Amino acid sequence: MFTPSFIIDTITVLGTAAFALSAVLAAHEKHGDIFTILVLGTITAVGGGTIRDTLLDVPVFWAQELSYVYIACFSAAVGFFFYPLLNAKWINKIYLYIDAFAIAMFSIQGTEKAFSLGFGLPVGPIILGVITAVGGGIIRDVLLQRPSLLLTKELYAIPVALGCTVHALTLTYAPSFSEVSAILASCLVIYLRHLSIQSNLMVPNWAILKSN
Repeated sequence: MFTPSFIIDTITVLGTAAFALSAVLAAHEKHGDIFTILVLGTITAVGGGTIRDTLLDVPVFWAQELSYVYIACFSAAVGFFFYPLLNAKWINKIYLYIDAFAIAMFSIQGTEKAFSLGFGLPVGPIILGVITAVGGGIIRDVLLQRPSLLLTKELYAIPVALGCTVHALTLTYAPSFSEVSAILASCLVIYLRHLSIQSNLMVPNWAILKSN
């Protein structure tokens, strides 16, 4: 029953839901109505992949499989009506780990898709892998006029970039190990996010631009 395909599909569903729920958490401070939440949830869930497919000049993934949009809308609606539960500490931590699995898997998927199409080798797949994972969240934050995760000390985009780099290098120089690389790169992203969630690991001070 628990085949690789089943596991990937399950993570895809949970990850899409997690991205949509992040919009509910982000929009709460703005007191958005349910329509706003549905729009933001959908944009957050599919935004990164939409940017990727637009740059790759291929059909946008959710236009061929509308279940992504349905999952995003349903999840955002559930988050809207059950916000107090969503904001509970233990639920929030579960959400963060689901999100970690999602960005790991989506980033690797984006890297592989760009690489298979020969887009900007060898750097292009890394860039599009990162965009796939964090692009929707950046659009969400811009629309909400709030600081993006890219502008904080939280380890979020950096683990994704490292995972995409490991996988892209493997695809370039040792393609026969691509399946192993996909697993290891995903685990790297998840582990670094775990350290950020559990141990509050941040970007070191020396790597941060300081104002005078």
